[in-house]
Amino acid sequence: MRTEVWVTRLLAFSAGAVNAWGFLFLGGVFTSVVTANSAMIGIGLGDGRLDLGALAGLAVLGYVLGAAGGSWTAARAQRSARLPAADFLLLEAVLLWTVAVWWTAAGGHPGGAARTVMLGVASAAMGCQNAGVRVTLGAHVATAYLTGMLTQAVAEAVTRRRLQRRALMTVGLLICGAAAFALLGRWLPGTAAILPALLVTAAWLTWHTAPRTDPAAPV
Repeated sequence: MRTEVWVTRLLAFSAGAVNAWGFLFLGGVFTSVVTANSAMIGIGLGDGRLDLGALAGLAVLGYVLGAAGGSWTAARAQRSARLPAADFLLLEAVLLWTVAVWWTAAGGHPGGAARTVMLGVASAAMGCQNAGVRVTLGAHVATAYLTGMLTQAVAEAVTRRRLQRRALMTVGLLICGAAAFALLGRWLPGTAAILPALLVTAAWLTWHTAPRTDPAAPV
């Protein structure tokens, strides 16, 4: 199976885990769903729930900064034959491991200020992932932003009678990732944050060590 397929599957699973982490343990907002977070900002302003609006705003800001970093890293790698194309995944892994170690050191129960910072860093990791994948593999590949992909899959099914199995697989993997994190968060809260960090590290290693003849291998 092509390296790209393995990498995107690992990233979709990890994206589900990180979004569950944000929603269940880091303030009730998502780490990569900018549409939902933008609505939460509006709800916070209109309903007087400024704490919710502020957390959602932080998640969006973190995502934007992470997307900028992931785009720059991926584009820089494309311009230089000496840099691996998967460097944006290494950046994402560093961000997730930073938060995971911090979370584990706190026994899965960090203070309010710490949770806020963790939300920002986790959102930055998701922005890095989405932007890096887009720059490196193209806009047709999605691992955390699924609205456009699912819409296209439905349109293809209705207008061309063509089932996009890859889109369905990605949605399923994200759901499974969220479920896995929810279970770990319930039974092993102190170590649950290690799951997405391990998955992204595995994705980076898979891509980084791919044979040069692989179409999706680093160039």
